[in-house]
Amino acid sequence: MIQTKIALLFGGISGEHIISIRSSYFIFNTIDRDKFQICPVYIDQTGKFWIPRGKDPIYPDPSGKTESEFLKEFSKLNQISESKSGAGLLENGFSAAFLGLHGGAGEDGRIQGFLDVLEIPHTGSGVLASALAMDKYRANLLFQTIGIPVAPFVDLEKGKVDARKTVLNLPFSFPVFIKPTLGGSSVNTGMAKTPEEAMVLVDKIFVSEDRVLIQKLISGTEVSIGVLEKKEGEKRIPFALVPTEIRPKSEFFDFEAKYTKGGSEEITPAPVGDEITKKLQEYTLMCHEVLGCKGYSRTDFIISDGVPYVLETNTLPGMTGTSLIPQQAKALGIEMKEVFTWLLSIALS
Repeated sequence: MIQTKIALLFGGISGEHIISIRSSYFIFNTIDRDKFQICPVYIDQTGKFWIPRGKDPIYPDPSGKTESEFLKEFSKLNQISESKSGAGLLENGFSAAFLGLHGGAGEDGRIQGFLDVLEIPHTGSGVLASALAMDKYRANLLFQTIGIPVAPFVDLEKGKVDARKTVLNLPFSFPVFIKPTLGGSSVNTGMAKTPEEAMVLVDKIFVSEDRVLIQKLISGTEVSIGVLEKKEGEKRIPFALVPTEIRPKSEFFDFEAKYTKGGSEEITPAPVGDEITKKLQEYTLMCHEVLGCKGYSRTDFIISDGVPYVLETNTLPGMTGTSLIPQQAKALGIEMKEVFTWLLSIALS
């Protein structure tokens, strides 16, 4: 059987670099080898590409390794003497790229646009949907227009508004939740009960980011639910999975709760009742469609007094063996090997 040659892009320059390495290790070991020849392509934190040349590249287990330790082992095992620019992908005859990247430059449309210029098809959403989903302010505006409940919010842009004056005159009451407008994976996010606490968080985010989203804090049950697409003929048919309830051990589902073993309890399917489950499935499909997502997505919600409030949509959600979409697929009897084949089939079409 002739295998289709696929580049698995992972690592990247975002703050979720190490999470991408872990996700992609699972992807590499799960993709159907009868159909696809997989070449893991490591993008280091400076944006350089490390591309194996042999037919049977090796993806070492990243467990317990720092990024530098992993790169050293990866390059040695695959006999890579030097890094290249992304244009080096053109020298290898890849039919498509599987995006194992997360956050920032991996998820906001930049790598998608770069691959489009190189004419290399890729899994997941395109430039526009990726950029819109990453921009939580503009995504919230879209969600509101189609009738999905969204907690009140404001967007602050560094150098454009008086942040302190805005925080002191918010159109909604404290407590609030603060996060980078263009961030991912709950990095630099937090709750503020007073304007003073809010400004500490805003100033912290403004050190590395240009925009901050301040949102009325909604208390309730945190859930997340994925969408997958499957080809039927020439059509892509999206369908919702089952929700997962997230019970973080910390105050909220932050970076540590997401990626530290035992940091949160995750219950799939979420015990929220049939009516709420159907509403979540309806809303996550609406979010997927209004943003223009492709292949798959995952949307996070807070359920308060029986109302699901949307938090955000992820266009490249985590794909470790214990991540939320693999949990939800398993609950429906769907193998991730099959899911990855669906994603690549959509990309190649």
